[in-house]
Order: sequence, then C-alpha cells, then structure tokens
Amino acid sequence: MGFFWVLGFFMAFGPSNLKYFWQAFFIVSLLAFMCTIYLIYVCERITFYLTSILVAVVGAFIYMSCTAAYLIGASFWGKTSIAALMVGLFPMGVTWLTYLVLANGKSSFHPFEYDGIKVQPRPQNKQKTSAAYSPLLVAGATTLAASIFTKSSGFLTTGMVAMFGLLAFSVALLFLARHIIRGLRTLRIQEKTMPTPYTFMKIDEIREARSRWWLSRLFKWAAAWRKSPGA
Repeated sequence: MGFFWVLGFFMAFGPSNLKYFWQAFFIVSLLAFMCTIYLIYVCERITFYLTSILVAVVGAFIYMSCTAAYLIGASFWGKTSIAALMVGLFPMGVTWLTYLVLANGKSSFHPFEYDGIKVQPRPQNKQKTSAAYSPLLVAGATTLAASIFTKSSGFLTTGMVAMFGLLAFSVALLFLARHIIRGLRTLRIQEKTMPTPYTFMKIDEIREARSRWWLSRLFKWAAAWRKSPGA
C-alpha cells in the first residue's frame, strides 16, 4: 500500500501542462489503488501478483524517465508538439524492447519451485546484502540528486542525466529480474492448459489471514452473490 502512495506522489510531478493530465492522473491513480486493494485482499494467482509488482516498480522509474524526456523535447519543440510527446515515449519503447528480448530469451535457471499448483520463488542463498536495495529509496535519492544537480547545471543537462539515469536503472532492474520474467512467462503458458491457475505456496495461511479482514469478507460475499443463480 505504501508503494501506491509513493507512486502517486511521483506521478503528480508529471507534465501537468498537458491537456487532460489531471483527469488521466486521477483515472490511473484510481486504477492503481483498486489493483493494490485486489492484490492485498483478493488475488490468489501468483503470476498476476508478481507481474503486477514488477510492472509497478519498473513503471515508476519509466514514468519519471519519460517525464524527463518529454520536458527535454518540450524545450525544443513546444509543450504541445507531437515531437515532444514522441521523445517522451522513447524510454518506454526502450524498456519494452528490453523486456521482450529478456522474456523470449533462453532461461538457464527456473526461479520457482512447485507443490502441485502451489508455487513460490526458489530461495537465493548467494544473494548479496548490497543487492537488497529498495527501489523507492533509489527513486528518492535520484530525485534529490537531480534537484541538487539542477542548481549547478542547466536544465537540459539535468534532464538528460535524469532521463538516461532512470532509463539505465529500469533496464538494469529488468536484467536482474530476467529469470523471474522468463519463469513467469513459462507459468502463464502452462496455465493455459490448466483448470486452475498457479497460486501461492502459503495460500492456506493467506486465506486464513484474509478471513479476519472485513474487506476480504466483503469481496468474497460480492463474488458469491454474482455467481448465485438469482443474481
């Protein structure tokens, strides 16, 4: 839930001069909030859960990189020009191509272990402590560094540094998660032939915990009501 509020905070610093920006901001924020509630109180499909987390983390950095790219383009061609918008989409295009290359690459390691339809990531015993950083902490440090750098450099230089720095971090994040990406792709392909999708290894404990939350019970009642013949 905390990540949702931080993501909304960074989104608010986007190109607000664009027409319908705040309407789009409200819709995207509402959808992100609803998705967060679903992941916490309802979701039992591990592929959807992990994919949503990956998209949210990488998407936050790409959004900031696209914003920096758009501001650079707008300084040359104007705030409402098509060229500025195309430049703003450049980081997204690079990240999407990187994802496609990584997702369709040959995997040398399957990051999940199974117990029937129950799945969990394999424990990584050799993971270095220095690699266990928080993406939100990096985002805050990047924003702070850019604001300090702006005082000693021009806007264009600062924007270029911010854009390529955030883009490089997003690509590096995808590369570090390449096994997870390929593993999730394999799970989604397998799910197409399965009557029940893969779920969490500790799904019983998760269901027990959710049964104590009134919001989870409300969603469960609503789902049962929709499936009832008289609904």
